[in-house]
Amino acid sequence: MNDMTNTPGTGLMLPAGTDLAALFKDGTGIDPLIARIEAEVRAHVPDTSTNKGREAIKSLAYKVSRSKTVLDDAGKALNEDARRQINLVDASRKNIRDRLDALRDEARAPLVAWEEAEAARQERNKRLLAQLTNHGMNGLEASADIIAKAAQIKGIVLPDGFGDDRDAAEAARAATMDALRNMFVAAQKREAEAAELEALRREAAERAAADEAARIEREQAEAARLAAERAEQDRMDAEARAAREAEGRHQRELAEAARREEQAAQRERDRIAAEKRAEEEAQRRREENARIRNRIKREIAAALTALPQPLTPETVAEALVAGGIPNCSVRF
Repeated sequence: MNDMTNTPGTGLMLPAGTDLAALFKDGTGIDPLIARIEAEVRAHVPDTSTNKGREAIKSLAYKVSRSKTVLDDAGKALNEDARRQINLVDASRKNIRDRLDALRDEARAPLVAWEEAEAARQERNKRLLAQLTNHGMNGLEASADIIAKAAQIKGIVLPDGFGDDRDAAEAARAATMDALRNMFVAAQKREAEAAELEALRREAAERAAADEAARIEREQAEAARLAAERAEQDRMDAEARAAREAEGRHQRELAEAARREEQAAQRERDRIAAEKRAEEEAQRRREENARIRNRIKREIAAALTALPQPLTPETVAEALVAGGIPNCSVRF
């Protein structure tokens, strides 16, 4: 035990020249040191019968306690120094993380900007593609509405940055335009059939009116004929009665009969002339209607011939909308 520093002045039970920091850093010197202190304490023979013996016990216990305090303080000092070192390392680590994270974000910024622009471009392309694909018509609209929708689809401009989706978009536009073109042809057919039916209805009404006028005229002529026949019968009856009268009145009656006959003949001539005029008027109307229809056909054919050839539904539709086809109109 001679190498133990256990003098009253020091109050320690540690080996002389012990490097406390080395004990903790080495990690293997603490247990042997404690074992040596334990051996010294247990080797002490306590004597409580004398004051000196009791003081020796107290001194030994104090040395153990003092040695504990010194060792613990040394470990604590090492911990505080280690904490300072850890704090410095943590501050450096945080500085490293913050600056390199910012540098990473700075390096990635062009890619982030490109990714955001690319996402916006793709969303814009998706929206334009939907507009080119979905015309929203059911095929029962008027030809003018279909023309307006086709103009809208045709007017959609694909921006320069449309990219690889351009072919798909143009194919969608072409398919939509084909569908609208077919719908336009069907609408034109429906409208032409409706117009033709309306024209036939008007023509039938006009024909019925002419037939009614002719019927009335025939009835009137028949009535005139019957009236003439009755007058003739009256004349003949009067002549028969006159024959039975006195001879003196015979010449007068003959003259009266001749006058009446002339009147009846004039009425007959008037009736025949009226029938002839009516027939001529009806014939004139028929010829005039035929002439008007032929003229309209020629004007429409001439206007269609003047259009750019070969004719397409679009050129005909544009000419109709522009009023370039005579005797035809488009309602908006």
